[in-house]
Amino acid sequence: MSQVFGTPRRPAYTVTRTDRLGRPISLGDPLPESKAILFTGPPGMGKTRELDQARALAAQHGWTAIRVEASARDPLENRFTRAISADLENLRARFGWLRVRKLRKTVRDLTQRARNTQHGAEVRVGAGAVQFIGKRQWDVTPQDNLGTTLNDFADQLGELAASKGQRVLLLVDNIDAASPRDLAGLNELAVHLEQQGRPVWLVAAGGAMATSRLMAASDRMSGIATTVTNQFDIRELGPMADHDLRPAVTVPLQQAGIRYQPEAIDSLLRAANGDPSRLRTLADTAVACADPADGITIATAAAATARVNDESAVLYQGRWNRCTDAQKDLLAKVAAQGPNGLSMPAETQVAGPGHWQAIDEARQDLVARGLLREHGGERVTIAESGLQDWVNNYLDQTPAEPTPAGQELARTAQQGAGIAPVHPTGDRAALVSQVFGTARNPVHPVIRTDQLGRPISLDQRLPRGTSVLFTGPPGMGTSHELDRTQALADRNGWTAIRLDASPREPLENRVIRAVNQDMDKFRQRFGIGAARDLKKSLGELAVRTRNAQNGAEVRIGAPGVFQVVGKRQWDDAPRDTVGSTLNELADHLGQLAAEKGEPILLMVDNLDVASDRDLVALTELSAHLEQQGRPVFLVGAGGELATTRLLGASGGQAGVETKVAHRFDIREVPPLTDTQLRQALTEPLRQAGIPHEPQAVDNLVKAANGNPSRLRTLASSALELADPQTGITSRVAKAAMAQLNDRSRTLYEAAWHNCSDAEKELLAKAAVRGPHGLSMPAESAPPGPGRWDLDSAGQGLISRGLLRKSAGRLTVADPGLQDWVQTRLGHSAAHAGIALPTAAQPQLSTGDRRDGRHAPGSPREHSGRTVNR
Repeated sequence: MSQVFGTPRRPAYTVTRTDRLGRPISLGDPLPESKAILFTGPPGMGKTRELDQARALAAQHGWTAIRVEASARDPLENRFTRAISADLENLRARFGWLRVRKLRKTVRDLTQRARNTQHGAEVRVGAGAVQFIGKRQWDVTPQDNLGTTLNDFADQLGELAASKGQRVLLLVDNIDAASPRDLAGLNELAVHLEQQGRPVWLVAAGGAMATSRLMAASDRMSGIATTVTNQFDIRELGPMADHDLRPAVTVPLQQAGIRYQPEAIDSLLRAANGDPSRLRTLADTAVACADPADGITIATAAAATARVNDESAVLYQGRWNRCTDAQKDLLAKVAAQGPNGLSMPAETQVAGPGHWQAIDEARQDLVARGLLREHGGERVTIAESGLQDWVNNYLDQTPAEPTPAGQELARTAQQGAGIAPVHPTGDRAALVSQVFGTARNPVHPVIRTDQLGRPISLDQRLPRGTSVLFTGPPGMGTSHELDRTQALADRNGWTAIRLDASPREPLENRVIRAVNQDMDKFRQRFGIGAARDLKKSLGELAVRTRNAQNGAEVRIGAPGVFQVVGKRQWDDAPRDTVGSTLNELADHLGQLAAEKGEPILLMVDNLDVASDRDLVALTELSAHLEQQGRPVFLVGAGGELATTRLLGASGGQAGVETKVAHRFDIREVPPLTDTQLRQALTEPLRQAGIPHEPQAVDNLVKAANGNPSRLRTLASSALELADPQTGITSRVAKAAMAQLNDRSRTLYEAAWHNCSDAEKELLAKAAVRGPHGLSMPAESAPPGPGRWDLDSAGQGLISRGLLRKSAGRLTVADPGLQDWVQTRLGHSAAHAGIALPTAAQPQLSTGDRRDGRHAPGSPREHSGRTVNR
């Protein structure tokens, strides 16, 4: 192949990629507000190239970039360990030997986990011909560095970068190959980076199913896909318009002095169908086939396309062989339609209940593999003309002739989405924080109440016991309640220990690390001696075995000449200290709290991902705290099924729930009312002097549908689009709603893919009924096993925040998701068009671009997410 066009990793001409809203996809300076970026898309769309550009950006600015590739056989910690080890010399040169020492120790600890060390001593009594010798040996293996994880690497690299005012990029390619454990680690790292606010960015790349797998990885223990995936700024690399791809061919040809016919380039672009990788192959082949005198002609382009298709036949056969029966059926039908495409709603509606899900799943998998291409959510075509011809030849079927509708479909596909670009002129994140405050410290805090009208926040109502559990669907603010509790502790000078549950390691490990990180706080508040004893308790909790041996010898004879030795050795391991469980640690904390006369709070977030063993530990801890009666409080937060799982865990191995879970003061976090949402929106706008139409406010409140995180994201888009003079108008509000729905498509697809057949059936029915909703399956479904399958499906959808239960009826929680489902299944004419207002963009003066922190739930520039937990 010629080098006219460079290489895939170093192209001769770089195409500037933009998303459907006209925003640059590649990373640039300044870096985005979001600390976690995910590039996704079908094969060949340039995801790895985006990581190349990110590394080049880091090199240009002198930043640190650590790049690894995920593997199915090797944990990410191992990959990062090797990558950092290989880069230690550069890190020393950049930050100094002393500063890098802690990072080097972390790397060493990770690579030397199973290295036992023993000390020994002996006493010899006697001299001459008879000696008695007593021996003792014992383990001195240091406690395992619990939780030496991706988070620890990020923290230490962040400390180094902050000391020099630099940035760190952690680049992870091919996350499709990563294990569920590694994907859970990436989720946790994304959340951790946002919480810590260090100058570290996670940049990952994966296929079209990467978002679905990340979302599924967050539910390994509970079966509930949490919205932790929404921490990622998702940047989807899709097919490109011909006018964007054309310079990638013509500019290098002109630089190389190779003649070409414009019609020939058109032919290559049509064959590439928006795929930059396929276009490169076609263009390279055309150069090889070109006549030196005439250059690339129409005949040359046709010959090159035929050659590439012929050479790809073996790959087409392999892809076909990997298809399921449902996928082969769908490919055959789409290929038979030729350029006209196939109407998917027509296919699924004909299939009927219980059968359409297999067709829809086949569609989603084929799109993710890059074999099918979607158009407007309703029609699909074969992505490659070569594959279309191969399937038709393989099945001996003749494709349909192009129809006017098919020609229009091809024309709009090549023109791109046709959405007007957005060019924000202010710093949206800073503006939103300026107007509305942060997610953790809003300008207008809402007093949340339960069904009896009582406040649910701990700063408004004291608990009835020593254990509190906040539950609710994603985005309702369960984590925010822990924020408020943390603020309460800070105001009163109390000690609060906060951590997230994890599917990757036991809860004890997380507690040990959290307390260790707060050890300076314990020294200040309780004294050096108390902190030293607490440190010892943590060590006993971490070190589970300490082997020891005693021995005795008798030696008779002349030393150095002849001796008879008799010896005996026996185990003398001390009592295993891991009896030191969370209960013992709670006793130690309780003693400190009682002596000080102030409470200590242990807060555990994200209980949905906790293992059953961890939940057993929490129920035991809850019972123990109540028995001891000391001022140590357990405060947890989780989804709507947290109570159900705690009940199951309370029975231990028997699996029969006990009364233990009743010790929790369970406080459900309900959706906000329209009145509460309206106040949370209008009061900050009034204080900031930003005009707003009542109808615009009504539209935004209706689109938020009780979800405070979604309202904040909608408000951020509205502020971005609003004219300073006219403020937030109805047109601005509608444009903000459409933008959010468009950016959320990837998350809708991921959530949909992770639904069971019964859940899809129920979600589809609820979408059709719109705001009227469905009655609960337990009430409406006919008797029989299927009734309870649907009931379980409904509970699962409610727990994931996809459906909402109100007045005994089920509705789709997110209006954008409702429109997406309706469009996908053809139940209405809902489409995701975006009509931007014609008002000028706001010219706003903002402060510093980022303050190093970003609370979950607040909007970000170029974010592909909807709501947070």
